[in-house]
Amino acid sequence: MRKTDLLILTGCAILVILAVLIVHLWLNQALGYQAVEEFPLLSEVEPIQDEAALKTLPLLFLGKTMFRMESKAAYQIQGQLVGKKRYRSGFMSSVSPYDFALIWGELPKMHDKIKYRQVIRYCIFTNKQGADIDVGYVQGHMSNNHLIPATKNLRKAMAKARKGDLIQIDGFLVDVFATQDDRYTASWSTSMQRDDIGDGACEIIYVTSLRINDTIYN
Repeated sequence: MRKTDLLILTGCAILVILAVLIVHLWLNQALGYQAVEEFPLLSEVEPIQDEAALKTLPLLFLGKTMFRMESKAAYQIQGQLVGKKRYRSGFMSSVSPYDFALIWGELPKMHDKIKYRQVIRYCIFTNKQGADIDVGYVQGHMSNNHLIPATKNLRKAMAKARKGDLIQIDGFLVDVFATQDDRYTASWSTSMQRDDIGDGACEIIYVTSLRINDTIYN
């Protein structure tokens, strides 16, 4: 084989590899659209929970497991992202791959006083250098949210969020029931209030819409 032929073949192979990479990136890119309204001031927002607006949600089949979700309330939460955790192990990681820790109210102005950290499906906070904080206020204005994407596009979009982003999540608070081989396996219950702490204090949200800064994903 002549040297020129080898160079041509090498160039063609590189072009094919680049094309495959471009297609792969395009297929894994979340599709969103520009929000019309400006993001509200976080000092003026509170989560909106409507227990009368329930909806029958579709069953999810992931591998050998069937997940049934019982809606408890329609839900909207807006806040600043202070923690995002990707889960790849654990029984519920397939249905809820991400936790988003959000803060609102006056907390976005208090980063010099408070540190947030996500550990094993929890978000904990500590005061920095002995800063004086109102623990009750912090507990009532932060939330660790277990997110269940309603679509593949939303699952992709969740990966795009970064700390400091302004986030709006719309969907439903849900209890989750998992079944394998027609046998009940496990359940997961959502919190229904914002000021609880400890086990069961996190919100489980079936996400139908996600806004990251000025982009909305469905």
